[in-house]
Amino acid sequence: MSISKLLIGNHYSKLDLSEIFDNPNIKLVREGIYNQSDKISFYFVDLEKEGKEDRFHFNDYFEEDYFHWDSQTTQHLKSPKIQEVINGIRIPHLFIRIVPKIKGKTQPYVYCGRLKYIEHDEKTSYPIHLIFQNLDFQDDTLNKNLSEIYSWKPEKIGAKTKVQQSKKGIISIDRITKYKKPNETERRGLVTSRVGQGFYRQQIREKWGDQCPVTGSKRIEILISSHIVAWSESNDEERLDVNNGILLAPHIDALFDKHLISFTDDGDLILSNKITPEELQTLGVNLNCKIPVDDKMRPYLHRHRSKING
Repeated sequence: MSISKLLIGNHYSKLDLSEIFDNPNIKLVREGIYNQSDKISFYFVDLEKEGKEDRFHFNDYFEEDYFHWDSQTTQHLKSPKIQEVINGIRIPHLFIRIVPKIKGKTQPYVYCGRLKYIEHDEKTSYPIHLIFQNLDFQDDTLNKNLSEIYSWKPEKIGAKTKVQQSKKGIISIDRITKYKKPNETERRGLVTSRVGQGFYRQQIREKWGDQCPVTGSKRIEILISSHIVAWSESNDEERLDVNNGILLAPHIDALFDKHLISFTDDGDLILSNKITPEELQTLGVNLNCKIPVDDKMRPYLHRHRSKING
């Protein structure tokens, strides 16, 4: 089947899809849903609804490996297309682009894979709001297209969503099943950017805004999702707790991992007696830096500080 020719994270225009599936009707599609076959639908989604604010809300976005989606404005729970998806008769395949045009040029979509219906907002209709699990969600992706789509949220452009349900912090069984302990090379992030650490890295990236709070670096390909309390010293829940992690530049992670530096409950940098301020300055570390710390992080930092002069 032609669907096997599609690659997660690749760009596809509707013309491309028409050629791949030998179906000239696809390139003529103007709506958000196209039924390609008896069992497959294509969902075409623009995340930024430029010029459409009066008709559409910013209710389409990823939250973890779940995808929030508003149906067409003519649809409700009993609409045939919606019922087919809810009952698993038809499998939606998701195509997303952040903006429809750049400098007047129509943008292609990024193929994000299959969707499975999870639930809907019973208070919505015309359109109805559905929540799917993205079965092909790639926690370990180094694909910039996918990363930008996964991390996009309405608030990034100053917009608001009317979605009531939240999936933030809810880890699906599929993600837990796929999760594996990172090896040393993956943990350091210098070669693989922690491929293999999966959804934990994705959550840490989102929490810290893809930026090291100490150096300000946004070179996400080298930043490390560092545990505050080490993997070996954490229980199963703590190992996957986003509050037990900081996104750090490699040299900061090394200092933190070796307990040569730590942070107070207010986020101020503190030094071990095994390293001097002069040594840190040669590494370009700002001794007056301050990171944001919330209540859920403080117990982990307390445990980390207990070893700083051990």
